Amino acid sequence: TRLVTQRMFLSYWRNIEYNLTRLALQIMCALIVGFTFYKLGDGAVALQNKVFAIFECSVLSILVINQVQPEFLRQRQYYGRETSTNQYGWRAFAFAIIFTEWPFSFISNTVFFLAFYWTVGLNSIGDRIGYFYLAYIVLGLFSLTLGQAIAAFSPNDIVAALINPIFTAMIILFCGVTIPYLQMPKFWRSWMYWISPYHYYVEGVITNDLHASRVQCKQSEFFKFDPPSNQTCAQYAGEWIARAPGYINNLDATSACEYCSYKVGDEFYTALSWSFDHRWRNMGILIGFVAFNVVFTVLMIKVFKVNKR
Repeated sequence: TRLVTQRMFLSYWRNIEYNLTRLALQIMCALIVGFTFYKLGDGAVALQNKVFAIFECSVLSILVINQVQPEFLRQRQYYGRETSTNQYGWRAFAFAIIFTEWPFSFISNTVFFLAFYWTVGLNSIGDRIGYFYLAYIVLGLFSLTLGQAIAAFSPNDIVAALINPIFTAMIILFCGVTIPYLQMPKFWRSWMYWISPYHYYVEGVITNDLHASRVQCKQSEFFKFDPPSNQTCAQYAGEWIARAPGYINNLDATSACEYCSYKVGDEFYTALSWSFDHRWRNMGILIGFVAFNVVFTVLMIKVFKVNKR
C-alpha cells in the first residue's frame, strides 16, 4: 500500500497539466463569482446576493467531478493490467487512488477560498471564516469522492459523463435554494431534500454567514407607506413591527414610513426552514456523505478486481 501510494502520488505530482488545470479552474471561478458579487454590503438585496454567491460555490464544485473521472479511469486501466500479474492487491490500489487526490484538493480549494471569500465580503468574524473554509474543504472532498464513486461503476468516461447530470441535478435542485423546502412538492421534500448533500452544505454556510448580522436597508430597498393622519409610524405600525420581521427606519415620522424586510440575517433563512444551530450537525452529515462515497468506491474497485479474474 505504501509503495503504490508513493508511486501514485508521484504520478499525480508530475501530471502538471492536470494540476494546473484544476488550480486555474478554481481561481477563474472564484474571481468570476467574487467580482460578480463584489464587496456586498449589509442591505436587503446584498443579503440575497450573498446567498446566491454561496450557492454558486456549491454549483461550481461539480466541475471537479468531471475533472477527476478521466484520471481515475486511466489509473484503473493501469491497475487492471498490473493486477493481472498479481503485482499488488485491490486494497493498495483503492487506498492510493482515493487518498492521493486529497492533498491536491486541499490546495486548490484553499486557493478558491482565498480568492473568493474576501472578494465577496462575507462575514469577517473569525469562527465564521473558519467554518466556511472547513465546509468548503469538505464540499471539495465530497465532489471529488462522488466523481470517483460514479467512475468506479462506469465502464468508461463517456458513460460516467452521462451519469453525472442525474446525480448533480437532483442534489442541486432539492438543496433548498432553488426551491425552498416548504414550496417543494410533498413527495420530494419528504425524502429527496433530506438526502441531498448540498442541503447540508448550503444550510450550514448560509446560516453561518448571516446569523446575527444586522441588515441596513438602502433608501431604494425600503417599502414606504403613509400612516393615518395625526399618527406616527410607531403609533400606526408599532404593535405589528414588534412581532413581524424587519424594522421601521423612521418611527417618529408622520408620513412615508420606511419599512425594511429584515432586521437581522436570521430572519431571511428562517423562512427557508434553516437554523444556525444545525451547522455542526450539517458538517458531520456532509463528512458522512464523503465516507459513503469512499466506501462505495472501494467496493466497486473490489468488484472490478473480481471481474478481472
